[in-house]
Amino acid sequence: MTAWLLLLSMVNSSTVCQPVTGARILGDDLARELPAFSSIPRDAVIGFSPVPGLRRTFGTAELERIGKRYGIQVPSDSQTCFEWMLKPLTMDAVVVAMRETLHEPRTHVDVLAMSKAAVPVGQLVFPVSGLSASNVVDPATPVTWKGYVVYGDSHRFDVWARVKAFTTTTRVVAAENLLPDETVQAKQVRIETYDDFPLRHDTARSLEEVVGKVLRRPIRAGLPVLRTDLTEPLLVSRGDLVEVTVISGAAEIRLEASAENSGRKGDMISLFNPQTRKVFQGRVAGKDKAIVVAELAAALVRVQ
Repeated sequence: MTAWLLLLSMVNSSTVCQPVTGARILGDDLARELPAFSSIPRDAVIGFSPVPGLRRTFGTAELERIGKRYGIQVPSDSQTCFEWMLKPLTMDAVVVAMRETLHEPRTHVDVLAMSKAAVPVGQLVFPVSGLSASNVVDPATPVTWKGYVVYGDSHRFDVWARVKAFTTTTRVVAAENLLPDETVQAKQVRIETYDDFPLRHDTARSLEEVVGKVLRRPIRAGLPVLRTDLTEPLLVSRGDLVEVTVISGAAEIRLEASAENSGRKGDMISLFNPQTRKVFQGRVAGKDKAIVVAELAAALVRVQ
């Protein structure tokens, strides 16, 4: 907020104004402040609400013009004003809002600085998109987090905070040097507890995420295992004899076929039926197992 807006907001600060709750000041708002206007329609638009921190004042002349429109005699020297209810932005409110976004009530948030201006009464939000940092930032590094207060008819009042944030969590680290293209064994990795930036999602957190997976790159002992380092193992290799389950409506047919290419769980691979001499597509479902689901599948791979 600029200096001149702050100056205007302090004019007649001793006067108590009627609080506004929407983008427009209505007849109902005016009637609550001045009984002479109790007969005007409740939803009549009197004017626009001020921005938070400023006041919308109606002097005698303007009130007389409004009253004339509805056949109302306005008492002399009548005046009124409207403004948004404001309150200080507190550290506690900032921390609560950030934890709600992170979906982690145990996150430690250290507020180093924040908006000083009072804010409208409403819902305080700090969206992930307001972070001026990637999700791999060091937890000891301060970050600026932009947020807003939702007030009135979905209006937003911008706020910000400079914070450090971390969550105590787990990660998987290599217990020995790990080589690429090898399947990770349970004895080769371990779990450790540490403090990390709460939005970091690239690190493997549990042994179940790692054991049995194949490494894409080498990892030195003591270093964390990232999810991007891992891939599913091949369940079908080219030339393997595959047990195929063909589902067509309520019918199921089982047969053996030869894999034309390799695949991981969920991959589509080409399969050769040696009895019909036909090649068809199937989805890898397990170790040397595949499934075909189609109305005409049985006709394509029938044994006879």
